Amino acid sequence: MESNNRINSLQALRALAFIGIFMVHAKIAWGWSRLGVSIFFAMSGFLMTYIYWDREVPNDIISAFKFSISKIKKLYVLHIITMVAVVMIDIWIYINRGILMDSIRLMIKNIVLNIFLLQSWYPDSTVNVALNGVAWYLSVALFLYIMFPFILRWMKGKKIFMLVMVAIILLILQVALAYPVAVRFGGESVRYRWFMYCFPVYRMGDFFAGCVLGRIYMVSKDKSFFNNTIVYTIIEIALLAFSMWFSLWLGQPTDAPFILAIKNWSTGYIIMALAWIIVFTKREGLLTKAVANPVMVKLGDLSPQAFLIHYVLVRFVNAYMGLHMIPFTPLLTWELFIVEFIGTIIICLIYSKVKERRG
Repeated sequence: MESNNRINSLQALRALAFIGIFMVHAKIAWGWSRLGVSIFFAMSGFLMTYIYWDREVPNDIISAFKFSISKIKKLYVLHIITMVAVVMIDIWIYINRGILMDSIRLMIKNIVLNIFLLQSWYPDSTVNVALNGVAWYLSVALFLYIMFPFILRWMKGKKIFMLVMVAIILLILQVALAYPVAVRFGGESVRYRWFMYCFPVYRMGDFFAGCVLGRIYMVSKDKSFFNNTIVYTIIEIALLAFSMWFSLWLGQPTDAPFILAIKNWSTGYIIMALAWIIVFTKREGLLTKAVANPVMVKLGDLSPQAFLIHYVLVRFVNAYMGLHMIPFTPLLTWELFIVEFIGTIIICLIYSKVKERRG
C-alpha cells in the first residue's frame, strides 16, 4: 500500500473527490464539491506532514515562498494554458452577445489576478471563480504551502493532545468568524461565499487539521484497532450514510445567521474529509478496497492536471449550450458529462506525454 512515502489508497480518495467535484460542475450532482475541496486541502496537509516530518524545511519567509513555488510550479504552466483557453471561450461569448467592450476591463483584472495567483484574496466569489474557476484552489495552495514550514516547525515537540486541541479550536474559530459575516452580508452574498470557501486564511482549518491527522497517522500507523474486514466495512458504510445525510443537511438553505455560521462551506466538510482520509489510509473495509484499485489510483495521479483541464471543457459545453439555447435534459446532461470526462482524461494524458518529452 505504501512505497517511498506514498500511500496509494489516498490517491484513490483523491480521484473520488475529483469525480465528485466534476459531477457538480457538470450539473450531475450538487454540494459534493465542498467535501471534495476539503478532502484536497486536508489531504495536502496530511501528506506534507507525513513526507516532510523528518526533513529540513525553510525557516524564513523568503525560503518558504520559494518552497511553495516549487510545490506548485508543475501546475502553473497548465494553469496559464487553461486560463488562456477560457479567455478565448469568454471572448467568443461576449462577441456573440455584443458585450465584448463592456467586459474587457473586468477580464483584464481577472487575468492579472490569475497570473499572480491572487484571485482567492479578492473578496468577491464571482471574481474568485472567474476564467478557469477552479484555479482559486491553486491560489489558496500557494498560501498554505508558504505557511507549511512554520506549521511543521511549531508542531514538532508538541504532544498529540495539544495538536488536536489546537485543530478543534481552529474549527470552532471558523464557526465564530462565520457568524458576523453571515449577519453582515447574508448567506447568498458574494462576500459570504468568498470568506467561507475561497479565503486562504479560512482554509487553514482544513490544512492544519490534515497536518495533525498526518502526525497522528505517523505515530499510530502500525497499530490495528480491529482485525476484521466486516467491522471496517460496517464503519465505512456508516460513514458513507453519515456523509450523505450531513452533506444534505449542510446544503439546506437557511436565513438564520447562527445556523449559517454552523453550516459554513468548510467546517462540517472538514470533519467528513478527515474521517474519509482515515478509512482510506487503513483500507481494511470492502468499500475502500474496491475503490482503491489501480485505475482509481492512476486517476488520482492525474487529478491535479485533470482538475484544471475539466473546467475548461465544462465551460465550453455550457457556453455552446447557452448560445444555442439547448436545454439540459437529464439524459443529455449525463451524456455530456461522459464526453467531458473522457475528453479531460485524453487531454490530460496528452499533456503529460508532451511534458515528459520536453523534460
